[in-house]
Amino acid sequence: MDRTLLGKALGAIASYAEARDVPAARVVFCDAAPHDAGYLPVTEIAGRLRVHGRGGTVLQPGIDLLHRAADFPPGAPVLVITDGYCDVLRVRREHAYLIPQSARLPFTPRGPVFHVR
Repeated sequence: MDRTLLGKALGAIASYAEARDVPAARVVFCDAAPHDAGYLPVTEIAGRLRVHGRGGTVLQPGIDLLHRAADFPPGAPVLVITDGYCDVLRVRREHAYLIPQSARLPFTPRGPVFHVR
């Protein structure tokens, strides 16, 4: 995913969280392996967040990391940001996808799909 589009997607997360008084969000980047950035203040997500990777097409290890994390609430939803070039995902909790306007997922999603321009 290119830098500009990723910035817009992260900004969307920050705006949504701020509007709902969510103080922080758990951020996991996927590349060759998942990188858990932990819980980040919403203002940091919208600001100068240092992105690790940006080349990941295998996202399931990041989802699995959240499923196993003792400090990630079982009822917390997951938002998957991808450009559509990814593996088939199995997300066992409430979830949604945020993808570019022109992209398609390589599988039939079970959660809602939102688009960013």
